Amino acid sequence: MKLKTLLAVTLSVGLSPALAFCAEQPAANRGSWIALIFYVINFAIFLFLMVHYAGPFILKFFAERASEIREQFKVSESSLRSASRTADEAGAAMANLETEKTRILSEMRAETNREIARLRDAGKAAVERIRRDAELTAGSLVENGRGIIQAHLASAAARIARDLIVNNFEPADQTRLVREFLHAVTEERRP
Repeated sequence: MKLKTLLAVTLSVGLSPALAFCAEQPAANRGSWIALIFYVINFAIFLFLMVHYAGPFILKFFAERASEIREQFKVSESSLRSASRTADEAGAAMANLETEKTRILSEMRAETNREIARLRDAGKAAVERIRRDAELTAGSLVENGRGIIQAHLASAAARIARDLIVNNFEPADQTRLVREFLHAVTEERRP
């Protein structure tokens, strides 16, 4: 439809002699009407051949080009929407960044305080355990020292007693000791 309109307008303008008279000065050599008709027919044949043979290729080229432009436009629009969405998300993330930073900082402080309290409690428990162990160890050392001292004193007393017995013990003493022993045994047997 458009092609037919274009062809009609071109032919009407080309065949209109009034346009030739619109010039400022008339042509020095005024041609003949036959030459003009020949040129118009020649131009019309040229246009017909161009429209008939080159027209489909030209239409196909412009249709493909229009399709490519539409595709590129669609891709550009989707890229623009995606970029806008990404920019909006980045803006929202930037807006939430300060809030997120504050939240993470407060969580880290709370965790640090919990760890400090846990370590303080563990330290107190360790100190208490060390104090208890030290007391037990000291008590054990005192008891062990007493036992060693008592054993040493008993050994020394036995040695001194043996020396005294060996040096000063007589048969009368031996008889007296046996009687005292028997007396102590008989006293213990009585109810």
